[in-house]
Amino acid sequence: MAESSVTSDQDKDSLHILPLDVVPLQTPGLTKARLIKNSRLEGMVELFSGKETGSGQVQPDELERVFHFDDNNRSDLDLIRTLGELPSFDVYSLRIELRRLGIPVDNFEHLRLSESKTNQVAAYMNVFTRPLVQSVYGSDKGEVQSLNDILKLFADPDVEAARRNLTKLAKSLGIGLSSIPAFLADYGDVYLSLAYYQHCLDQNKPKMKEFESALAEIRKDQHLKANGNLQRMCKLLEKKLNPTNDEVTNILDMFRARTEDMWENPSGVNFREMQDMITGYQSRIGGALCALTVKMNAWASKFPSRSSGNPSRRADFVLSDILPGIEMIEEIKYSDRGLQSSGAKRLAS
Repeated sequence: MAESSVTSDQDKDSLHILPLDVVPLQTPGLTKARLIKNSRLEGMVELFSGKETGSGQVQPDELERVFHFDDNNRSDLDLIRTLGELPSFDVYSLRIELRRLGIPVDNFEHLRLSESKTNQVAAYMNVFTRPLVQSVYGSDKGEVQSLNDILKLFADPDVEAARRNLTKLAKSLGIGLSSIPAFLADYGDVYLSLAYYQHCLDQNKPKMKEFESALAEIRKDQHLKANGNLQRMCKLLEKKLNPTNDEVTNILDMFRARTEDMWENPSGVNFREMQDMITGYQSRIGGALCALTVKMNAWASKFPSRSSGNPSRRADFVLSDILPGIEMIEEIKYSDRGLQSSGAKRLAS
C-alpha cells in the first residue's frame, strides 16, 4: 500500500481490500491504512505494504498498541472490528453492509468499480445489454454495444426510430421517457455487479484447477497416505471449495437466463424484482468469491508452478493457511423465487 490515503484502482476493485479512507474514522493515522483479508480469511489492519518493507499487519483488537484512543475516537475500534468481520470488501457488498451498519454511502464515489475495471469486464456485460438493445431496436444494432450507446442515442432526438422505441420501452416499463436515463443507470449498475463477479470467478478457474491437482497429488503421495488427519482435511477442502465455486457459477447462470426472459415481457415491476433479487445475493456471492480468491491467491503465491515445493511442503501449507477459516465460507442457499423464468427452467433441467 502506498503511504498516501488516496484509494488506488486496485484497492477499489478488490474483493479482499478495504481502504480505510472510505469510512468515517476519527483517527487520522488509520485513514492511511487498509483492511485486508489474510490467507486465513481474518480481517487485518495493514499499516504499510511494500516490496522492501513487507506487509505490516495488526489485528483490530491490537490497534490500541499502535494508536491512541480516547472518548473522541474510541468508536473507531468497534467500527474496524465490525468491518473486519465482513465476508467481502467488494464495492457491491460494501454498499449493502455499510447501509446495514448505518454508515452513509451514497456520496462515496469509491463504491463503484474503477473505469479500468469496468472496461475490463465490458465483455461480460454484453449478455445483459443485448436483450435490452433488442427490446429497443427489435434486433441487434451494430453501432449499439452498451448502455452508454443507448444513452447517447437518447440524447440525440433526431434519431426518430430510436426515440420511438425508447418511448415504447418507457411505456412497457411503466415509466416516463425522461426516466429512461435513470433506469439505464440502475440497470447498468446492477448487471455490472454480475459481470464483475463472473470476471472474478473466471480469474479463479485456472488457480482452482491447479489447487485441485495439488490436493490429488498430496492424497496420493506414498509418505502422506498414512496421515489420516491430513487426508480428512484434504477431503474437507474438496467438499467445501468445489461446491462453493459451483454455487457461484450456477447462480450467475440462473440470473443470465432469467434476465433474458425478463426482456420477453419487460415491465418496471419485473426489473425491480430482478434488481432486488440480485442485490439480495450480492453479499453472499461476494463473500464466497472473496474466500475463494484469497485462498487461491495465497496458494498461487506460495507455489507459482507445479514444480514449486514438494508434497510435504504443500501439505504443510494446506494445514497452516488454506484450511484455517474455511468454516467461514457460508452456503449461498440460492432459492429461485419470484419471476418464473423459462430460461431458468431450462437451466434447471
